[in-house]
Amino acid sequence: MVLPVKKRILYVDDSQDNCELLSFILDDAGYEIETVQSVTDGLRVAQSGEFNLYLIDLYFWDGTGFELIDGIRAFDRSTPIVVCSGDLRELVREELMRVGVQVFLTKPIDPDQVARTIAEILGDDLQF
Repeated sequence: MVLPVKKRILYVDDSQDNCELLSFILDDAGYEIETVQSVTDGLRVAQSGEFNLYLIDLYFWDGTGFELIDGIRAFDRSTPIVVCSGDLRELVREELMRVGVQVFLTKPIDPDQVARTIAEILGDDLQF
């Protein structure tokens, strides 16, 4: 029997707690998730592997999610990007859509909403 290959998600968030929470939730939903906590590491890992989706926060000690998204889009124009942030300004949302983000989710994180949104984007049928 051949097992299906898990879809891979790169989650970049400066909060270790958020990384652990979503790793648990998304692993349980059947995804392989890799987490990092900086723009620098996010770009390095994104370039070194193939991911089905990027989940990105907006603010880090070494830069912004916008910089990370620009860096990713320089070599990967098609993989979906979901941003999860507490920055609710409309100007930020508009800029995110302009740079090619598929969905903006607000913090605090609703783990089930994140998992449902990712499943919808990736065309997966997950049961919650």
